Amino acid sequence: MANLTGPTETFPIDSTWRGQANDFGIPLGTKARSANGNEYTFVLAGAAIAAADACRFGGSATGFDDIRPTSAAAQYVVGAADGTAFASGDYGFLMTRGVATVKVVNATAALSVLVTNGTAGTLALATASELAGSRSAVALVTGVTAGSAVYIG
Repeated sequence: MANLTGPTETFPIDSTWRGQANDFGIPLGTKARSANGNEYTFVLAGAAIAAADACRFGGSATGFDDIRPTSAAAQYVVGAADGTAFASGDYGFLMTRGVATVKVVNATAALSVLVTNGTAGTLALATASELAGSRSAVALVTGVTAGSAVYIG
């Protein structure tokens, strides 16, 4: 759990809050920071997202109103559900820059460049051809499928 602040405010919810209604009137796309420097963005989940899933835009025109788990190679990693799952239709803050716990393929080594693959919400070791045009992440420790420290930025 991280308490979140914006440029001029402290938010009434933390990074683990999820809800089917935007009771706090926070605009989608609003950015916030935690005390450790991670950046979070207020989003709406367009599908169920498990804790530690890498996430992508779902294809809507505005982006942050349709966040989904990554599901194929060469997808843009917009962030991670760091610690708390989203149900489809949940509002909440998604970790979009910094260190998060993310599912990775077991064979990744620390400091490996990671990209999306065909396993939902999971990152894998990048090949040279996969690096062009995608937003990648970097493994900070040897990967384990349940979740490893990954830098997204």
